[in-house]
Amino acid sequence: ELLLPIAYGGMARVWAARLHGQRGFSKLVAIKTILPHLAHSPEFERMFLDEARIAAGVHHHNVTEIYELGEEGQVLYLAMEWVNGDLLVHVVRGLAAGQGVQPISPRVAARIAAEACAGLHAAHELIDDRGRPLNVVHRDVSPHNILVSLEGMVKVTDFGVAKALGQSHDATVAGQIKGKVAYMAPEIVCSAAFDRRSDNFAMGCVLYEATTGTLPFRGGNDPQVMQAILKGTYPAPSSIIRGFPVELAAIIDRALASDPGRRFATAEQMRIALEEWLVKSGPLVSPTHVGAMVRERLGAHLDKRREHVRAAMAAAQQHDTGW
Repeated sequence: ELLLPIAYGGMARVWAARLHGQRGFSKLVAIKTILPHLAHSPEFERMFLDEARIAAGVHHHNVTEIYELGEEGQVLYLAMEWVNGDLLVHVVRGLAAGQGVQPISPRVAARIAAEACAGLHAAHELIDDRGRPLNVVHRDVSPHNILVSLEGMVKVTDFGVAKALGQSHDATVAGQIKGKVAYMAPEIVCSAAFDRRSDNFAMGCVLYEATTGTLPFRGGNDPQVMQAILKGTYPAPSSIIRGFPVELAAIIDRALASDPGRRFATAEQMRIALEEWLVKSGPLVSPTHVGAMVRERLGAHLDKRREHVRAAMAAAQQHDTGW
């Protein structure tokens, strides 16, 4: 039962919804639906179905859980776990244009990136029913697709343009660029062969942006950004943030290597590098620290959203009982 809209994306809308169970049981969930003007597009329908197929197979606390794929009135929807938080992009850039960028402290950003890497690795390691690797590549790793909660949980979400072995829309998307240009690895920009290391490159971009407040590769338009990515040079984090940790900068440099062979071979390797640096660089950074940072930056917005959801839930329950 849809309660109220929460967010819009490039191809879908996300709603707060109530999942009904036996004997009056109900649970708050998120519902993702294709935007109305795309609902009858075979391409977007295939992408939506592939997201369901891939994401539903990944069971990890750092990946948004998919409960079911359904169809109502010829509109496809995904029922997903409700995350009491917001997107990392809003944590860094604010909720409105011109609100002001706020870099995250390096150690808290490293904790978020490490958790996201764990979720990515789980997706990369996905196998089919016969035990064969699906070779999943997310292809849209960005702060727009990483959720952070008030409890400090980190979730990778939105596998809408993910690629997997045998994916139904491979032929359709051949030669097309999918995802956000500013986070794309050079091999994807060039439409060359790519693998999980392309996601590790994107995670390097995410970590760079989270800690410096700016993207490593910039330009006035997409072609200029692509040229910057292919050139492979970017300002050192220490040139933006005074005293930027040298070892963390080295992790970012490795993730952003133009040659995939010089990057972390797996997201798990990147996670371990981040964990090792966190251990050496100071006290434990826990989910509590991540949640406190989210609360400080977005607490008022999330409290307001919670009240709206509560009001919608109460109205729905009154309708059920006829009070």
